[in-house]
Amino acid sequence: MVHNVPYVSEKATFCGKILIRNGCVDVNNRLKTWHFGIDNDELVNLVLSDKKTATTSLYDVDDIPVVGDESILIFDNGKHACVTETKKVIITEFKNISEELSMLEGEGTYEEWKKSHIEYFKTINPNFNDNTKVIFEIFEVKEKFC
Repeated sequence: MVHNVPYVSEKATFCGKILIRNGCVDVNNRLKTWHFGIDNDELVNLVLSDKKTATTSLYDVDDIPVVGDESILIFDNGKHACVTETKKVIITEFKNISEELSMLEGEGTYEEWKKSHIEYFKTINPNFNDNTKVIFEIFEVKEKFC
């Protein structure tokens, strides 16, 4: 689920409708919020501990991220966790996600990662298989809120 919300942190202040951040003025500073499909709070904590720097989603279901875009990762309760910036986007068949790439997700061994993703993706698309297209997004945390 994605929402547009104003980006505000301890390092930012509002002056009327103008957001002043790090000495710069940005009148259109609205970032999308996002969360993981399952185990969200657990995965957010992996991101905050710098163990998770990537995510995989279904090509036919999710929007394709744009390199350079920033967004706000949120907890289940809606609390802002951090600002992320998309660094790289790989669109490929699921079978092409290597062990090296899967380790960027910080979710255990390659076998554990693969099993949990197949199980989850099948709840969204019962026809999911190794040839299904996925989006592999590598991101960087730009600012943590907690």
